[in-house]
Amino acid sequence: MTLALVSALSHVSGAQAQTLGAVEQRLDRLEKVTRELQRATDRVSRSPSSRDDVYLQLDRRLAILERAISSLVAAQERDHQELTTTVEQLQRMKRDVEARLDAIESLPQVEPAAQSAGAVAQTPPVPLDADARFTQAMDFADREEWPNAELAFDTFIASYPSDARVPEARYQLGRAFEGQGKHAQAAQIFLDLYQGHPDAPFAVPNLFALAEALGAISPENAEQACDVYSEIEVTHGKTLSVDQRSQLLDRRLSLKCSK
Repeated sequence: MTLALVSALSHVSGAQAQTLGAVEQRLDRLEKVTRELQRATDRVSRSPSSRDDVYLQLDRRLAILERAISSLVAAQERDHQELTTTVEQLQRMKRDVEARLDAIESLPQVEPAAQSAGAVAQTPPVPLDADARFTQAMDFADREEWPNAELAFDTFIASYPSDARVPEARYQLGRAFEGQGKHAQAAQIFLDLYQGHPDAPFAVPNLFALAEALGAISPENAEQACDVYSEIEVTHGKTLSVDQRSQLLDRRLSLKCSK
């Protein structure tokens, strides 16, 4: 994978939220400005002749400082509100999927003999194994029920981390993110998969999905998306199907890729 792709995802992930370290750095800079203002005030008291000019400079710097503090507070409030909303949505989706899974697992098993006699024989619910969980998650993805697919694949990956189908489950999880407009999360998964499993059966669709996710995050990422399409041509050009080659050409033309 090219260095341009790795740096692109680092830029994308950093643009999604202001970290605590960044906030602390901004506060340190604001404190430094405040100390400089205090020293400037001391100099004014010792040099009355330049008092008017220095006061004008102080007014401008104080205005900049106040705007910076206001912007910082507003950004923190927005981040907090967005985080709270996202957590609430995830909790609601998780409860909904768990309720559906429990309902499926608790369905009674009917014996053929009991059916002929008109009686329903109930047996204790049988927990779903890895195969059943994966099949159920794939059904959600096939029906494009993305919130349910997200939770189902996430549960499968957490429950069976050594299963050979985990890379495929992660690819489908990325598709579920992309289907819900979570482009940055999807792009991160697609990039990690290509770096860790470059020869997987889904490698080419994974790269196409990575380029689409990058382009969906922001028009400014068009160059990075073009890098991904170039990577497809270089690493998989000889094995692309007719449809994949046509798709590659159309998307490079739409982004006006130069290479």
